Amino acid sequence: MEKKLRHSHQRDMIYNYLLCSKEHPSADKIYEDLRAEMPNLSLGTVYRNLKLLEETGKIRRVTTLQNVERYDACCGEHAHFICEKCGCVKDLPMPQIPAEGMECVAAEGDRISWLNVTLGGICAACADKEIN
Repeated sequence: MEKKLRHSHQRDMIYNYLLCSKEHPSADKIYEDLRAEMPNLSLGTVYRNLKLLEETGKIRRVTTLQNVERYDACCGEHAHFICEKCGCVKDLPMPQIPAEGMECVAAEGDRISWLNVTLGGICAACADKEIN
């Protein structure tokens, strides 16, 4: 039986913030940005609501190179690019992986139900800074 969540204005604000953001913000960033609108908001409340939103499939968690959890409201199939210099996280189209490539990953009898693709490197802005 699916757990029914009661309505939460704070959760709605956090979710709407994520829907409008392309930056994949951390819980700290969400807290800092929403605190002006919701002075009673606590960092613990942000973390609890992010966990609930993730558990209900409304958002995805992205772990960066520094083990900082970032959040993404775009739950459709896509990959992520993480810059090794500035830490920015960008959405990428999901690469096409041939079926035979998936077979080598799964043991016989295992069924793959999801795939998480994260690529790392240097973003264009950081690469331009290195050249100049």
